[in-house]
Amino acid sequence: PCHVPCVPQLNEMIRSPAEGQFWQVDHIQPVYSGGGQCSLENLQTLCTACHRERTAKQAKERSQLKRRSLATKYGCDITKFLVKK
Repeated sequence: PCHVPCVPQLNEMIRSPAEGQFWQVDHIQPVYSGGGQCSLENLQTLCTACHRERTAKQAKERSQLKRRSLATKYGCDITKFLVKK
């Protein structure tokens, strides 16, 4: 659900409206989880503020997934941490 952007952003939109300030197209299933090549069924329209917020949330999720993946990859094999002489 879209919410009202912050006041400075609203003022900028009123003073000098430009393309890309109001609405963004976004993938419903994120690209990083297989939604890259898609039909119109995987697209949605979000206000710019909501799109920015959703993108930031997804970036955090991707980072956490990557960290967990690396921890699992190297967490089981302790020989990676041993110094060979």
